[in-house]
Amino acid sequence: MKSNFAKTIAEIVEVGIIGLVVIFFVYLFAGQPLRVTGDSMVPNFYDGEQIIAEKISIKTGEIERGDIVIFKHPTYLDRLVIKRVVGLPNEKISLNGGRIYVDGRELIESYIPQNTSTKEGTVIMENSEYEVPQDGYILLGDNRENSTDSRNWGAIKRDLIVGKGFVIYYPLNKVRVIG
Repeated sequence: MKSNFAKTIAEIVEVGIIGLVVIFFVYLFAGQPLRVTGDSMVPNFYDGEQIIAEKISIKTGEIERGDIVIFKHPTYLDRLVIKRVVGLPNEKISLNGGRIYVDGRELIESYIPQNTSTKEGTVIMENSEYEVPQDGYILLGDNRENSTDSRNWGAIKRDLIVGKGFVIYYPLNKVRVIG
């Protein structure tokens, strides 16, 4: 009787260890749960929402304008931040009259309210051109009036980007795929 009990316990421990190893590798290489903090991405993401960031496409594919990315804060590398990709490597970004221009053409941003005005920061200034470095991206919050972002930091290097927003899984009434 004791040998069956010990065998059952050993099997449970083995399954538990295998499960933890699988979770560790999924977390490390495939996806990561995160909590949105603050209002910089309103009206598309709200404080307290929980998302899964997938990490595979960052390693294997391209980052595109409009993608929602999670990256290490450029000053506090232990903090993760969520923003939207607005500028790509080697592009010229400018602000004029509250609008964003990419290589001289106005950027149409259907994901933010039409009356949104994008003000200058300390790095990307009104009526001047900012050239995005070859390994950089311009990342802005959707709530332009309440977001600290590339306008103040400049371009974010690709190696600081850890994943793309994949799905909101909490609260349950807001579950949806991001994109």
